[in-house]
Amino acid sequence: EQYGLEAGLFESMKKKDGGETAKDLLAKYGVAYLATSIPLAIVSFSICYALVDSGVDVAALLNNVGITVGDTGEKVGTFAIAYTAHKAASPIRFPPTVLLTPVVAKMIGREPTEESSE
Repeated sequence: EQYGLEAGLFESMKKKDGGETAKDLLAKYGVAYLATSIPLAIVSFSICYALVDSGVDVAALLNNVGITVGDTGEKVGTFAIAYTAHKAASPIRFPPTVLLTPVVAKMIGREPTEESSE
């Protein structure tokens, strides 16, 4: 049995088209996908909230990595700006989710269901 980032990376690359979707991961790993994605989302939102609350221009940071955030301006509160930044950062959050879900599944003893043959 292999555990760790390398095993997760290997599992995520097994698919012929080279990628997974959230729907694929949920169908294949069930609760293990949720046990991976929900904590990552909570951490992501918490970081965004803390950054916005401390005055960091999160939209500019995301813009630096090629993710455009709509013009939220000064019209909305800290929570709304943090939530918008959190949702915009989803492409950053998804690869670790894909990599870690097989690892979490093995750790909790959740065997993946077989994918239908295409």
